[in-house]
Order: sequence, then C-alpha cells, then structure tokens
Amino acid sequence: MKIRKKLNKTSRNSKIAYTIALISIAYLLMTLVKGIYLWTDGSSFDLAVKANFGMAWIIQNTYFFPLNFIWEKIPSIPLEGGDIISFYKVIIPPMVVFVICSLFIVDHRSLKAKYYDLKDDIEKEIALRDMRKEAGIDTVSENATVDVVISNATNSDPSWHDTWWGRIAIGLSIVLIATAIGLK
Repeated sequence: MKIRKKLNKTSRNSKIAYTIALISIAYLLMTLVKGIYLWTDGSSFDLAVKANFGMAWIIQNTYFFPLNFIWEKIPSIPLEGGDIISFYKVIIPPMVVFVICSLFIVDHRSLKAKYYDLKDDIEKEIALRDMRKEAGIDTVSENATVDVVISNATNSDPSWHDTWWGRIAIGLSIVLIATAIGLK
C-alpha cells in the first residue's frame, strides 16, 4: 500500500481511536465517582463527608438526558475490598478498549514519523542534486519532486493489527471483555 494512502487510513483510525479512548476514560471516571459516592455515603469522617458531597455535586450537575441513563446503569468501582470479580468486571473492559485504541494511535504516529523522515530524506537529496548540478555532476533527474517520490513510496510494514502479535492481542482482549461481561 502506498505510504500516503496508508497514512490517510491510519489518520482516520487514529481519530476514531482517540474518540473511543476518551469515552473509555470518561466511563472509568464515572465508575470511580459513583464508587467514591457510594463508599463515602453515610460516613461520619469529615474527609469522607466532603468527598461524598463533592461526588454528589458532580453527579447532580451531570445528571441530564443522555447521561442520566449512564449514571443509573453504570457500575461503581468497589472500593471496600469486595470480591475481585466485581472489580474485574468494572475495570478490565474499558482498560482493554483503551489499550487497543492506544495501539491504533501509536501505529499512526509511527507511520507519520516515517513519512516525514522520508520526506526530509528526499528534500536533502533534492538539495544535493542542486549542489551536484552547480558542481557539474548531474545524477538525479530534473523532474523529480518531493510530492511525486513520496506518493510513489510504498510501506511494507504491516499495521499492528495485521501482525501475529496484534491478532493475539485482539483475541485476548475479546476474551477478557467477554469474560468480564459473562461473569455474574
């Protein structure tokens, strides 16, 4: 696949991954807020009362149409040391989603860095061509431009999800999420 087309594709995937990663972080923050609220509810300790008041304020100010369903359905992080399975069910799915999204983002950033390194190398070669021409040595064709050379460059490196370890990571993440959802 040509490097410019692959860069456009990874750019789109990276933007989607950023959005999904932000949603998973928001999910984790909401579970933490709900967990702290439930954990400190009814406490007589001054710091716990203030934390409960702060979490109640956050929940009240974000309890409107689309988010009220989420606040009602979202599980809370068990902070009192309950069973490990309930903690696992709350934490693992968004963390796996976040890791997968970060792999898409890193894939785009590395390809972008490779693209700009290639562009810099070609610009140096064009500058060397001009220097050779001034010295009377002409080895690079006159009509070669940066755009033409980069658009014809190919990238033989597969994306992370096309490698053997990427497929194993995707399979493991699906198993982790399915296990977390299937546990009762």
